[in-house]
Amino acid sequence: MRFKKYKLLYFVSEDEYFISHKIEQVQDAIKKNIDVLVVTKFKKKEKQILNAGFKTKHLDFDRKSLNPVKEFLCILKLAVIIFKYKPNIIQANALKPILYISLISYFLSKKTKIILCVVGLGYLFIEKNKKNFLIKNIYLLLMKFTLRKKNSVFVFQNNDDKKFFMNKNLLRNVDFKIIKGSGVNVNKFCGKKVKKIYDIIFHSRLLYDKGFNEIIEALEILRKKKIYLKTLILGDPDKSNRSSIDKSILISMAKKKNCRWINKVDNVIPYLQKSKISILPSYREGLPKSLLEAASCKLPLVATDVPGCRDVCKDNINGILIPKKNSKSLSKAIEKLLKNESLMLKYGENGRKLVKENFSLKTISDLFMRIYLDDN
Repeated sequence: MRFKKYKLLYFVSEDEYFISHKIEQVQDAIKKNIDVLVVTKFKKKEKQILNAGFKTKHLDFDRKSLNPVKEFLCILKLAVIIFKYKPNIIQANALKPILYISLISYFLSKKTKIILCVVGLGYLFIEKNKKNFLIKNIYLLLMKFTLRKKNSVFVFQNNDDKKFFMNKNLLRNVDFKIIKGSGVNVNKFCGKKVKKIYDIIFHSRLLYDKGFNEIIEALEILRKKKIYLKTLILGDPDKSNRSSIDKSILISMAKKKNCRWINKVDNVIPYLQKSKISILPSYREGLPKSLLEAASCKLPLVATDVPGCRDVCKDNINGILIPKKNSKSLSKAIEKLLKNESLMLKYGENGRKLVKENFSLKTISDLFMRIYLDDN
């Protein structure tokens, strides 16, 4: 089947996120004769993205910046890129890129499709303080008055985030859809009969709001019960996020017996296959790919009963849901699983089935393709 030639401008905050979460899904667009320009802050992955068939354009985008002059200049540079490329479709991922595109959208042709992907509400909405309250309300106000209604579509990863936007009257007369995550390549992420080295694995950006303190406390609770877990922390701090963990804390933690910290790797699969349980005691997520990858590799899950996590970890089906910010519950859930091998196997099989049926790369890619190619 031949498709009309489309041009997709894909705006994402950083190249590493595109590689880890989006590249395989968006490659499907190239296969369907869509020309794709990736606009992002390139650090070290531009060559890899070019080799995958994408066009690229660097934008000096700063997720953390609140400097109005710097932000205005960045928006201006993005607008120039858009007007030169003349895309049929623009896709923005995460809250700040969404705001940028919303501000520019009024100057674009009404025929240009705008896809605004909310991939979680993040630190700004999780951390309750006066500064965040002010910034959050300014953000919502700007969105309310700048969002172009016609030919725009919001894509949410979970129903909770959709309800939040709906309650803020941001979805009135605007199309929206729920597409659960970025998809997982179930052929790559699969179980393997190898020796299990780690009792638990936590692979994620290393942020406090991922539940890092609760992990430390839970491990200490178990140590006091003379339960010493071989623990793998896999990932990097995120200096552009205000919730980032200081490297010195990670180094100190890694010095403890049976605890290992490894920087982010390109291929997490061998580490998942050598682990017994995957944990993510996060405070809020969009749709956590770390849990999807773990479940696809047949690991039982322990996660918090919060938006995003509960969409992947189904309590007493493929894992155990625990309350947020509750290290005692986390320790109990880990202990329960480690003492019941048949339960771990059952949850692992159920998790694999859940991912194949609902979160496979093909399933998610097909849903995005429908949006790209829908001319209505």
